[in-house]
Amino acid sequence: MTGLMLPPIEQLDVDDLASLPEGYRYELHEGNLVIMTPSSYWHKVIARRLLLMLHAVGANVLQDPGVRGDRPRDNRLPDLGVVSHLPPGLAAYSNLPGSAFSLVIEIVSEHSENGEYTDKAVWYAQRGIPEYWIVEQTPDRADDDALVLIHRLTLSGGHPAYVREQTRLLSELDTEYAAKRNTD
Repeated sequence: MTGLMLPPIEQLDVDDLASLPEGYRYELHEGNLVIMTPSSYWHKVIARRLLLMLHAVGANVLQDPGVRGDRPRDNRLPDLGVVSHLPPGLAAYSNLPGSAFSLVIEIVSEHSENGEYTDKAVWYAQRGIPEYWIVEQTPDRADDDALVLIHRLTLSGGHPAYVREQTRLLSELDTEYAAKRNTD
């Protein structure tokens, strides 16, 4: 068995994540290193469909974009993110502030929920990201479709929070976005 050699964890900050061994996905949650489990092929296929759908209508959508937190040891790595504006010198960045994003998307793989409905929703809301989609399997566990829970940022009791605006099948969104693409 091969070991994973890491620098001392207490010294890691967001900028160090890019230098960690490849083949893994990493996040720092308030200084705690989280190594993400590999995603299922359903997850990968759905991520590709969403990326292509959003890209086709001109969205600057990226896979695994790093979202920087307010502290040096805090970031999240959504499955997809739509970036409103990119800074010059892209090679120097592996994480951007929440203000750079108009949408983040988390895809929930079976048996590997990672706080998409709770902790991550609160964290993204605190960063001011206007829209948050949670994508999950359909009740019949279809290989070729997904439920997309579309949330919009609001102020609730003086604090930013997401409110679910609608739940759509990905196949319906595909059709809607294809129509947008054909009218533009």
